[in-house]
Amino acid sequence: MAISDVGTKLYAEGATPGKYEMLVKIKSAPATGSAPKSIDTTTLDSPYSTSIPDRPETPAYDFKYNYTDTDFTTVQAAVSLTVDKNYLIVYGDGSGEKFTGRGSTWIDAVDVGKVIDAGLSFAVSSHDHVAPAAVTTMITA
Repeated sequence: MAISDVGTKLYAEGATPGKYEMLVKIKSAPATGSAPKSIDTTTLDSPYSTSIPDRPETPAYDFKYNYTDTDFTTVQAAVSLTVDKNYLIVYGDGSGEKFTGRGSTWIDAVDVGKVIDAGLSFAVSSHDHVAPAAVTTMITA
């Protein structure tokens, strides 16, 4: 099953804990899921294969969005390099990914006649998948 970035939106937690407000429409979102990995611990003299789960790295989520003064100012006010904040990615199929992290935004190089991209990157400290039904209860109108 493939998930498209079309229709993806990023939300930031608002004044009410657990409720999220639209931050920006996303052009490209990170892949937030992966298969569990394991480390082979089979000894040379063992007839059986053994393994243990690996220790996952702290992920980094990188986003691209179309630059506008309004979107950039809104995103800049909602992210922090020093304080963990809560965010919600909502995909076009209605599912989501709730995560906590510290982030920063910037503007990419400007080319005449082209859409200007803005970047947004987070060091993520925790993340969880959110089913479509739960996503609708988390978003404020």
